[in-house]
Amino acid sequence: MNIFIETYGCESNQYSTEIMAALLTEAGHRLTARDNAELIILNTCALETKTEKKIITRIKELNDTSKKILVAGCLTELQKEKIQAASPKASLMGTNSVTHIKDIVDKIKNNFKVTRIRDKPELLINQPRQRIYPCIATIQIAEGCLDTCSFCVDRTTKGSLISYEPEQIIREVQNALKDKCVEIQLTAQDIASYGRDKGAKLPALIRKLSSIPGTFKIRLGQMNPANVLPILDDLILAYNHPKIYQYLDLPMQSGSNKILKNMKRNYTKEEYQMIISSFRKKYPNITISTDVMIGYPEETDEDFGKTIDLIKEVKPDIINTYIYSERPFTKAGHAQIPPWKIKNGSIELDQLYDKIKEQKKDSWLHWHGEVTVTQKIGDTYLARNSCYIPIILKNAKLGEKQATEIIEEKPNYYIGR
Repeated sequence: MNIFIETYGCESNQYSTEIMAALLTEAGHRLTARDNAELIILNTCALETKTEKKIITRIKELNDTSKKILVAGCLTELQKEKIQAASPKASLMGTNSVTHIKDIVDKIKNNFKVTRIRDKPELLINQPRQRIYPCIATIQIAEGCLDTCSFCVDRTTKGSLISYEPEQIIREVQNALKDKCVEIQLTAQDIASYGRDKGAKLPALIRKLSSIPGTFKIRLGQMNPANVLPILDDLILAYNHPKIYQYLDLPMQSGSNKILKNMKRNYTKEEYQMIISSFRKKYPNITISTDVMIGYPEETDEDFGKTIDLIKEVKPDIINTYIYSERPFTKAGHAQIPPWKIKNGSIELDQLYDKIKEQKKDSWLHWHGEVTVTQKIGDTYLARNSCYIPIILKNAKLGEKQATEIIEEKPNYYIGR
């Protein structure tokens, strides 16, 4: 059967897509271009209303074609009725059914409509993989989440925390190195919580992975500041290894302690500042990525002003802005903020981000050192330096390290030679 997989959302979804692709290929199915596919698999995300609407629209489009449809991933756990209304012919597969993909597709091929959503949680680690990017290995180190953030559906769709054993993760990294991967991306709903269900800790895992022989770099995924606090000193020490990118993905969400408390984030603005300053004291050039939410219920102008003030102080290198949207089974409730005010806040935040980038734009100009070439993009190559700075090269070899000088700055990347 000719199959095309469309993936929405986070790195965990990319991880499951790679597993499904490998299992389907092993079963004799063919992954083809979208237009040639007999079956379209939508691996969905349920994080935002905006994404949900996009996916539902896509399902309606496919319903009007002769193609078979399999909707997988988080949205099936939350919006089964909406999906079925958008396409009565679509089959549904839940987040815990990834390793059953062959049986599900075989039934669809034989013109059965399948609904398989409530399988027991299963370990996806060390499953076959067909990598989206040949030199990059996304490796999930845990399933589920410990936190109960009032706006987030991850606990509902993914369940509670299940950390993978270090030996399993080490074996997956070793397999990635055999496949000639040079970048290892560790991912989970919150990697800082890794091991708390087993008495283990993230810094110990990082040290074990760093000691694996081979030429590769490790990028750590998103961490909840509340779960960074108990391991902060040890985590900072674990970063002090040449195989670890100096890159910290630490969502602030809000600069208002009142809003953070309502969100059930379990940290304060002051604690967030302390984490950032502690990392920068040890690693002055570390790249800081953060998420900011606008329009959370009961957010006042004063609350939003505190978020702006915190961003001005922290000056993150990367800011991902999200508009609050009410999600099923969450406790935050309906937003009372007028849409025009949310739009104005979003514009103000974008302008501040542009100003921060303008202030920092020359900070890497004329830098020279070793980079890792991770992707081929058209006729050019994407490389990363030790702080995960994106550098575009015209002449390079995929998967290799090479000496590079940054010669030009662009809005979201640099040009190197």
